[in-house]
Amino acid sequence: MGNGFAREKIAHVRRRDIAVLVTGFGPFHEQYPRNPSYEIIKSLPRTLAAPAPNGSAIHIFDYGHPIRASYEEIREMVPLLHESYAGVVDLVLHVGMATGRDNYALERVGHRDGYTRHRDLDGRTLPHDDGLLRFADCPLRMSTSLDHDQVLRRWRGNIFDLSKSSPAAEVECQGSTDAGHFVCDYIYFNSLAWFGRQNGMLEGGEASDRPVLFLHVPPNSDETTIAKGTEVVVALIEAMVETWVKSTANGRFG
Repeated sequence: MGNGFAREKIAHVRRRDIAVLVTGFGPFHEQYPRNPSYEIIKSLPRTLAAPAPNGSAIHIFDYGHPIRASYEEIREMVPLLHESYAGVVDLVLHVGMATGRDNYALERVGHRDGYTRHRDLDGRTLPHDDGLLRFADCPLRMSTSLDHDQVLRRWRGNIFDLSKSSPAAEVECQGSTDAGHFVCDYIYFNSLAWFGRQNGMLEGGEASDRPVLFLHVPPNSDETTIAKGTEVVVALIEAMVETWVKSTANGRFG
């Protein structure tokens, strides 16, 4: 998997800074040799120009390597990823591509079951009872503990506020309740389950209990689309941070 969890990458983050971890997927068969999700996160700034509403700096960290579209590798990687950044990262955003669409979709829920149809890069699906055996303590659908509606509203507002010359001006940003029952859905659920177990809150709870979201982006990987996607993701991260800060006003930043 490579040294995706290098501690020196996060050594400069002050305790009152806000850190957001972002991941993207790698190539998928010959049809998609360049996955836009990873190309976008590679293009993100390391620190956002505008601070959080409470004045804190916002740092963005990427995993450092594209995630391979493999159920088994995702299952093994997710705990290592979050354990390595525990105590430093406040929010997590997974990004993946969705074929056949030109909009950007913010997923509300991840699914425990239903991975019997779509084969991963290894040509594998998951047994119908895999979710029950591995995540018996988890609900069938897990949702982010962030206020999804508030994030979506602020994200759209951030896009609306972009100048007309921005490549992301007037893009279509949607909410979604169907992450696809494939590797995108699977990494989302695994991350939600990890945080839910760690914090003892598989459902409900505070904003910081499962501070994870998943974004689907269009499959195009030309430079114009990557530039557009980069601004879209920055706008989303700003919306996530604002929602999280305002939800935890009496917590770490009170």
